[in-house]
Amino acid sequence: MTTPSTAELKKKLLAMVDREALVAIACDLVNIPSPTGAEKACADYIIGRYKKAGIKVLPQVFEDTRSNAIGVIKGTGEGAVLMLNGHMDTSYTGEEQYLPDRAGYKAKAVIDGDWIYGLGIYNMKGSLACFLHAAEILTKAGAELAGDLVIACVAGEIEKAQVDRYQGPLYRGGACGTWYAITHGAVADFCVVGEPSGMTLMRAHGGYVWTRITLVGDPMHTIFGTPRNNTINNMIKVMQAIQAWGESYEKRCSYLGMPAHVTLSAIEGGWPYRCSRVPVYCTLYVDTRLMPDQDPLIVQREIETVLKNLKAQDPDLAALEMDSHIFMNQWGSECVPNEYIYQAVAEAHRQVHGKEVEVTSMSFASDACELVRHGIPALNYGATGRTRILSGVHHHDKGQSDWNPKQGEHAAISDLVETTKVYLTLIVDTLARPRAELGLPAPKKQAH
Repeated sequence: MTTPSTAELKKKLLAMVDREALVAIACDLVNIPSPTGAEKACADYIIGRYKKAGIKVLPQVFEDTRSNAIGVIKGTGEGAVLMLNGHMDTSYTGEEQYLPDRAGYKAKAVIDGDWIYGLGIYNMKGSLACFLHAAEILTKAGAELAGDLVIACVAGEIEKAQVDRYQGPLYRGGACGTWYAITHGAVADFCVVGEPSGMTLMRAHGGYVWTRITLVGDPMHTIFGTPRNNTINNMIKVMQAIQAWGESYEKRCSYLGMPAHVTLSAIEGGWPYRCSRVPVYCTLYVDTRLMPDQDPLIVQREIETVLKNLKAQDPDLAALEMDSHIFMNQWGSECVPNEYIYQAVAEAHRQVHGKEVEVTSMSFASDACELVRHGIPALNYGATGRTRILSGVHHHDKGQSDWNPKQGEHAAISDLVETTKVYLTLIVDTLARPRAELGLPAPKKQAH
């Protein structure tokens, strides 16, 4: 991948990585609140940086309060198109009830030694800062490459869905921003997503199926109620059955070390303002992790079978109205080792770190699923993913998270610096070469 000319260019670019400038970008991003549904201010900041650096902007406003920030550095037209993709929306608004009162949950950056604390820095504004710094270094250096670089900072990635009374932009996530990006001009030959992989090559990740199960009974005063006609009491039976099925599902479906967890995620029932009424309804919401080789219909059919068998065995449950359906789903994705982008990321990491990259898989979802489903090979390699308490252990270790809820989101500045160097190395190694050298065909010309 390296020639004398590219080696010289990489040496020049890596020497331009500026720790203080990178920290400033990361802190700016954290200091702009960008919960799902309100990403536009963050997008405007990023677009402003694109314009100042002379980076072409691809406008993508898809709701009044949200837009993507797509920047393009054009090459000579002889090379490939590489996308660096990451989301602007944060895991929380910072205002949720019972959220810990810690710096890592607030949209205000705090620096403590080598660590930045603040909402979004871990997931995943740390990697966005690396993208932006790398792109600005390229333009500042006047680097001319054969291929194009696309920086896709997107809205709406967080695993969220509109359901029942939870409606509006705050609940419209689940890769909607990347879907909009790649169906409205932000196309590429391959992509690296900067989710918190802890500088590991995350070759595969999970998807999910969210199922809504509702029991409905008759409205009546509690003086006429019994556990037999109570929807909440009967939902306990459903929960136990789903949990038992989930244990079997996980054993059967785990893949590449990723546990196929089934989680009873939320429950609502009755009218809390009128406790003198037997709960006329109870709704259970279930998260089922989906592996890259699975279809959501598998989960739907298995849960339907569990419920059907349960009703057949329980007359009290059978007397209630029951409904179940999927209300949100996202496929998993995988990047196999013979894909160019897999090999290129591994090589870029080796050049910067002097050792082989660790290859991982994790069952959380990412926008790589939308990219892969649209024919763009993609994997995750991100700057964040370590925590201060377990700074030598990545969050994927043995399938468990090293996420520390008492500290909230934080990232190591040194990791941001090193990851920026990996991204720059990848950009040069990939985009300095003609398409044919990467095994890519020339884009076909269509006659109209």
